[in-house]
Amino acid sequence: MEWEDYFAKAGENLEMAELAFKQKKYNASASRAYYAVFQAAIAALLKLTDFRPKDGEWKHGQVQAELNRRLIMRKKTLPAHLGHVPMDLLEIRHTADYRSQMLSQKVARDALSRAQKFVEAVRNNLRGVQ
Repeated sequence: MEWEDYFAKAGENLEMAELAFKQKKYNASASRAYYAVFQAAIAALLKLTDFRPKDGEWKHGQVQAELNRRLIMRKKTLPAHLGHVPMDLLEIRHTADYRSQMLSQKVARDALSRAQKFVEAVRNNLRGVQ
């Protein structure tokens, strides 16, 4: 199943974010934390909604918008406080990947923690749906 593949990728990226954090590779950790959230959100949209991108390509802003519209506001499947996580972590990833500024341990720890909570919330919802 396609949603399961995306959720497996989310788990893989979360694991890499955790390992990178332990190795004090804060930029890499935050970048992988974002992708864990992005792929978990895709898995949730695939499993819990009928939304599919028209061109078959999952765009970052579109995933954020549909997640909020369909799973937070409409179905109330995920708690509202998780609605900002994808775009917040995307901003952090942009700093980590595209700017000369190095991320601090505190920023990376926060990104990792938020990603862990997001992926866990999605996991709990995916388990509850047959």
